[in-house]
Amino acid sequence: MTVRRLTTIPLFTALMIVFTIVFYIPVPILNINVTLQTFVVILAGLLLRPIDAFISILLYVLIGALGFPVFTGYRGGLEAIFGPTGGFILSFPIAAYLISLFHFGKHTFSKNLIISTIFGIILIYFIAIMWLDYYTNRSLGKILYGMLIYIPFDIVKVVLASIISLRIESVQMSMTETSINRAI
Repeated sequence: MTVRRLTTIPLFTALMIVFTIVFYIPVPILNINVTLQTFVVILAGLLLRPIDAFISILLYVLIGALGFPVFTGYRGGLEAIFGPTGGFILSFPIAAYLISLFHFGKHTFSKNLIISTIFGIILIYFIAIMWLDYYTNRSLGKILYGMLIYIPFDIVKVVLASIISLRIESVQMSMTETSINRAI
């Protein structure tokens, strides 16, 4: 395993933890918190290799499963994973993997948006909604209605992750070119 992989995998795990428990937006009217979890999942998918994106987010899930309070609301343990938000938690590593898997070839803003929306937002919502349907026994319509508040926030996250990933790739590319020119 390379030094880069040894640093980026735990970096994204740490970002996931910090962006979950430190950076959140409370929406008191609905008694929910909007976190930046999906932002980190999408960014990991856009910047890391598929297996690295998967492992980095899976480590977050495993740390929480062990009881460390890294989930929303400073929760941890298996009861958080098998609770109402478990569909989100369990979908995150899968989404990061699929975003990275389908993020090949020339990277453009529109391609990043499409891939992040399909495999980030839509996949996460699908798994979370199915989980909530099973867990709460509520009607699918009520669950979908309850999820509407998250959509504007997630659109902003997809756009920001797409912009940031392209900027990071651009900086990495120029650093690589500079190194090559120095070597010549």
